[in-house]
Amino acid sequence: MAAKAERNTIAQIEGRNLVNRRHVEWLEHQVRWRWLLDSFEGGERYRNAVYGPDRRGLPCRNLFRHRREYPDPQQFPSIYQGYAGGTGMIDAITQDVGYGPYPGMVGADPAATALDDDYELRRSRTPVPEFVAEAIEAHLSKIYDQEVRRDGPDDLVAWWRDVDGRGTPVDDWMRDNVAPLLLLLGCLDVCMDHPQAPPGERVVTRADELRLGLDRCVASFILPQNMLWWKVDPAGRYTECLVREYVDPAERVDHHDDGRAIDPDEDNDVATAWRRDYVRFRYWNSQESILFSFDGGTILARNPHVYGRVPIVRLVDQPKHRAPHVGKSRYEGIAELQREFYNRDSELILSDTLQAHPFLSGAEDFCKADNTVSVGPGYILPKKKNPENGSYEGWEFVSPSKDPAESIRRNKLDILDAKDRRACLTKPAGYHGAGVVVQSGVSKQIDATTGHKLLGAIAKSLAKAERMLAEYALLVLRGKAIDPEDRDSLRVIYPARFELQGAEDLAQATLLIQRVLAGAGLAPEVERELLQAITRQALVGLSDADYARLDREIEAALAYKAKIREPQTDLPVPGISDSTEALEGPGSDELDAGDDPTGVSGATQVSNMVPTAF
Repeated sequence: MAAKAERNTIAQIEGRNLVNRRHVEWLEHQVRWRWLLDSFEGGERYRNAVYGPDRRGLPCRNLFRHRREYPDPQQFPSIYQGYAGGTGMIDAITQDVGYGPYPGMVGADPAATALDDDYELRRSRTPVPEFVAEAIEAHLSKIYDQEVRRDGPDDLVAWWRDVDGRGTPVDDWMRDNVAPLLLLLGCLDVCMDHPQAPPGERVVTRADELRLGLDRCVASFILPQNMLWWKVDPAGRYTECLVREYVDPAERVDHHDDGRAIDPDEDNDVATAWRRDYVRFRYWNSQESILFSFDGGTILARNPHVYGRVPIVRLVDQPKHRAPHVGKSRYEGIAELQREFYNRDSELILSDTLQAHPFLSGAEDFCKADNTVSVGPGYILPKKKNPENGSYEGWEFVSPSKDPAESIRRNKLDILDAKDRRACLTKPAGYHGAGVVVQSGVSKQIDATTGHKLLGAIAKSLAKAERMLAEYALLVLRGKAIDPEDRDSLRVIYPARFELQGAEDLAQATLLIQRVLAGAGLAPEVERELLQAITRQALVGLSDADYARLDREIEAALAYKAKIREPQTDLPVPGISDSTEALEGPGSDELDAGDDPTGVSGATQVSNMVPTAF
């Protein structure tokens, strides 16, 4: 008994040490990952998201607080105790502990704190922009509008028809889950494993696995903020890792033994136990996975596997050279512009609100000690008579200058232009004088080319990621590493050409090529280079073989035009050496019809026939 108790104590110590591990790269990037996810989701999550406290204990949100906007603790005594926007009981494990309609709780209406101060007024009234979601949707819609070609073994083709065990095909799963998260976060973990046995079922033989469908492969993604610690081999594959998991909130116990309701924020043993059981940790290695309780002191489950490696693959879009296991987000710059636009928009809203209600200035004799003003019958505001000159003291509204608000409006337009340039969504707008002006088709062509390069790079990254997922799916389906023959037969081909130009742009390019060909033949080499360049700009995304075929067609057309313009060496008139002398002939009979063959002009002949007086 003593030896068994000692082993349990050692296991508890090891479990507690294990669940407290945090990778240094996770510590550096986990707040940024949460911020990118909030930027993509938008709405109330973006408005209420908290990324830690500031120096005064108030939450750091996407809307920045001015120095003068800190609330008065005497007016709101609970401001630093978790209400009216405070961090409350937020810790490193869970950030959503307060649910309800009260200020500061998740789910409360923004107007709950709108009257506290100018900051809460701005936060409640400012709409959340969705620049990140719009850019990702625009790019992925162009890529997945075309068919993705896949080919591989039969068991992999069957898995592509149901990826997550819910009947979701791989196209929908990639389009809705993996692709947007991978591009947004720069990296994403995907777990491939057999499904769990239903409750009450006992699996003993292979027949039991086939009967319950436990031989299938089920894919699920893990957000990088929940991959807490890891070790990798030289190939970048996990050898050990620690994953944070959450219990389904539907399994929460909402009442005490005596029937009273439980408040998750309540300071008692039952509420604390639920919060502790809500978070669990799963440790993976090459032989098994171990599910630990909140504190690591209890092993809840052990699941051995035969894969020979951790069945979790980290997909990386653009690796950071300083941290290759962490990806660089393609939309981080757009998320920064979204937050800047959000803050400037809030400033403009507050400015317009204050200017809509300007201050009223008048004689101080009307003001009372209780900050009221004397008003006569019928709500008439009287004027005070100046005893020195007999004139009346007037009232006037004091309104601030409109220049700052106009500057904010112009800055918002600049942010929109910068966002469009980074996302390659529209042509870059030129700023000339008072505002935005439309540019020529040349700028559209440049923007279309840049956008095509971006979409091509995204498509290649997604194809690489999907191929890695297919290899891990075969690993789980077969229980062993993939054969070289199957790896060679595996094909995942994403589209490489995208129609980014409108019909008008293509028609203009066609007319330009036809116009150059119509006058070609004088400088074949220059004309060939120009026509090839125009063709590549008009028809972007073709393969090298296609461009070579078009180049041969252009060269054939120019050779034909040059042959037409060649000098004629077999002219029928002797003594003529070139085409210029051929045009200097005696002329035709019709050309001589107006001349007198005798050399006497018609006018002279008529004048000679007229008799004279002499």
